[in-house]
Amino acid sequence: MRRIAHEKFKNISSRRALAELQDSEVGDYVFRPSTRSENSITLTWKFFKKHFVHIDIIEQEKPQGAAIGKRLLISNDSFENLREIIERYIIPCNRLVREVTSHTKFLDAESFEELEERVKEEKKEQPSRIPYRFSILPMYP
Repeated sequence: MRRIAHEKFKNISSRRALAELQDSEVGDYVFRPSTRSENSITLTWKFFKKHFVHIDIIEQEKPQGAAIGKRLLISNDSFENLREIIERYIIPCNRLVREVTSHTKFLDAESFEELEERVKEEKKEQPSRIPYRFSILPMYP
């Protein structure tokens, strides 16, 4: 159990975070305790429809008895608090996902075969063109 005062922090497991985010909007997220270490928390983010990402946040400069470290790391990026992670990490990522999924060449496909079939159909319709599409496929989380 962690005592972190933030509206998006919950003392829940990974399984429970996924269950809570299942019916949420794409882009929603929750911070939760990490199972890796007492000096880290996890960001569980609904990336796209049924796609979820678990991002490890390492806490540094954590004084004895403190609820959370003064410095938070995601890969090589440093943040001062959870609000900054939302503003500098989650919001820009959500913006990029919206841009990608609204692109004319994006196809909301359930499988590689569906994606491939669509490209073949487009090639058949216009043989002189080289069609392409991109998608977020469940087999490549």
